[in-house]
Amino acid sequence: MKDVLLPMLATASVPFDSDEYSFEVKWDGVRALAAVENRRWQLSGRAGSDYTHRYPELAMLRHLPSGTVIDGEVVALRGGCANFSALLQRHQRNSRDDLHLPGPSIYYVVFDLLFAQGRSLLRQPLWERRERLRELLGAVDDPRLIYSDGVVGRGRDFFRAVVAQGHEGVVAKHLASAYRPGRRSLAWKKIKPNRILPCVIVGYRAGRARLHSVLVASLHERVLRYVGEVSRGFTEQLRAELLQQLSARPRAYSVVPCPKSACWVEPELYCRVRFQEWTSNGRLRHPVFDGCLAPSVPVPTPNARAEKSFGSARNPLELA
Repeated sequence: MKDVLLPMLATASVPFDSDEYSFEVKWDGVRALAAVENRRWQLSGRAGSDYTHRYPELAMLRHLPSGTVIDGEVVALRGGCANFSALLQRHQRNSRDDLHLPGPSIYYVVFDLLFAQGRSLLRQPLWERRERLRELLGAVDDPRLIYSDGVVGRGRDFFRAVVAQGHEGVVAKHLASAYRPGRRSLAWKKIKPNRILPCVIVGYRAGRARLHSVLVASLHERVLRYVGEVSRGFTEQLRAELLQQLSARPRAYSVVPCPKSACWVEPELYCRVRFQEWTSNGRLRHPVFDGCLAPSVPVPTPNARAEKSFGSARNPLELA
């Protein structure tokens, strides 16, 4: 088998139109490159990890010509959309016996061709690689192997339609771009909708006088509940300022049930959190700290009743 390549990565962007770009669905799954050599196939992840044994139903890849390397996303499809939570449960199974347990149907959505019959296409323009990929996949008649189609030019309309259908977002790729393994390139742009949730900080994690993350809660049907741990979006100055403020508000136990251990604080500091979507167990997926919120009036230390519900409209969780 060839040495394992690392996938090319995209940079964050906003919706736009351009005849120089192709716009595809951003499939919410596990990124993986597949290599085929003499009817042997290998599936590798973003860090080069071997995923071959995890997805035996993708063995149809061995029917691709020897010397093929393709890039795509392993997904669990439900209603035409990728269900990441279902895929993650499957991806975390370790033993071969577990792989035969009932679970979601697995598909491999392919969007790039890196090697054909052993010849590198990395420096060829994207439009040419994708044309050859479409022809290649057309010769393999298996519904689990899907070509990721797209549109050219009308990126804004495509983004609105894709999000309305329930997809994660869009990836825009310059039609003339080469493939740069393991590199994050401006030629590829990932575009996802922003969701912002007002939260209150209920705990934090720190080490060596440095804030690592904050644990946050928010209102759901007027009841405060834990929604996730946030470790991204902080400047070093903000980490220092928050650590000082949080350490001055110690509390013996969490104001809400929480599955993690942390330094608990009185729920007096509010913030905004950007996130991608809700997980199946009510957590924020890919949360990013988006700034502090000042309460409109001081919120007293919760008593037993207040710990069950922050029903007052006098706090930013309801005003934001």
